[in-house]
Amino acid sequence: DSAGQMTPAYMGFVFSGYMAISIVVTFWNSAIVANSHIRLTGGDPKFMDGFSAAMGKIHIIIIWGIIAGTVGLLLKTLNQAARDQKGGAAIFSIILTAIGAAIWWMMTFFMIPHMVIEGKGLGESLKSSKQMFFKSWGENITSGMGIGLVTGFFVVVVALLSFAITVALGQLWIVGVIIGAVGISLVIACGNAAEQVAVTALYLYSKNGQMPQLYQELGMTQFHMGPVNA
Repeated sequence: DSAGQMTPAYMGFVFSGYMAISIVVTFWNSAIVANSHIRLTGGDPKFMDGFSAAMGKIHIIIIWGIIAGTVGLLLKTLNQAARDQKGGAAIFSIILTAIGAAIWWMMTFFMIPHMVIEGKGLGESLKSSKQMFFKSWGENITSGMGIGLVTGFFVVVVALLSFAITVALGQLWIVGVIIGAVGISLVIACGNAAEQVAVTALYLYSKNGQMPQLYQELGMTQFHMGPVNA
């Protein structure tokens, strides 16, 4: 409005949009996990295999998408509120918010595999996800951090390149901005897909006590936290 304040209608629109995005992301992550499971266990998945698997769980995906989206939005709001504070209170609030986000990430790390692959309900999936994460917490954290760092690196590279292009184009700077936006979006999408494949592989590793069949065919029989000895 004219006073620059958010109206209930605007807040409702933002919330609805955020939930819609969360549901779409959850749906496609579920499809990726389903196809990854087929591939990692020796199958040859088609696009429609993952799509059909996700559609078969659409009711639980929608509910989980709303829950995950609500928690994500709440964490973002708390983080912003913490940053708006001053002094020690700000630092303390930021630390608490970060801890809360980390706990949520750990508890829901294997949520989608349990929902889509095993067909469990939300409560049972959350319980199983938490138990499985702490069963192989080292591998999970290493994988998550590794993919996150690689994705972050390429985001920075694309951002720098697009900035250089924007400067070089002068009055056509908008082209550089568009290139940067598309490039960063693609990098994030690829990083997210890689993370879902890793989650599925770690799910199989935690469940069966051995690397997925595809990894074994490539000579990888154990998960190594560090360099593999020759």
